[in-house]
Amino acid sequence: MTDMYGNPPPPPVYCPEQPQLQQPVVVVQQMQQHVVSPSSNSLIAWLSCLCFFWPLGIIAVLKSIESNNCAQRGDMDGARRNGEDAKKWAIISIVTGILLVAVIVIIYIIMIATAVSSASSWNSSWTENYDNWD
Repeated sequence: MTDMYGNPPPPPVYCPEQPQLQQPVVVVQQMQQHVVSPSSNSLIAWLSCLCFFWPLGIIAVLKSIESNNCAQRGDMDGARRNGEDAKKWAIISIVTGILLVAVIVIIYIIMIATAVSSASSWNSSWTENYDNWD
């Protein structure tokens, strides 16, 4: 390289070492926290839906799915709340299913007792009428 008159550039100037000012470097390291998501109660929700009173069990299953979705989004409060709701609806479904089975069993027992009683009274009246027929 030359300047506009054709002269070579000046030689580099040697300077004794000068202290270099370094800027401080700050390293920020985030600690990853392992957050345990609250229980979605999906097992009890599915059991209540499949084995007991399914109309209320479906509500429990939907709440447990919503609990899982909230946990995946990082909304742990929503996950906890929906998990508790799923458990509540599952328990209601189980209690309702058990009560309905108990009522149906009682109705069948009453029907069988009535049928046996009617058959016995019909048999005795038929026997009386048959004896009088001779």
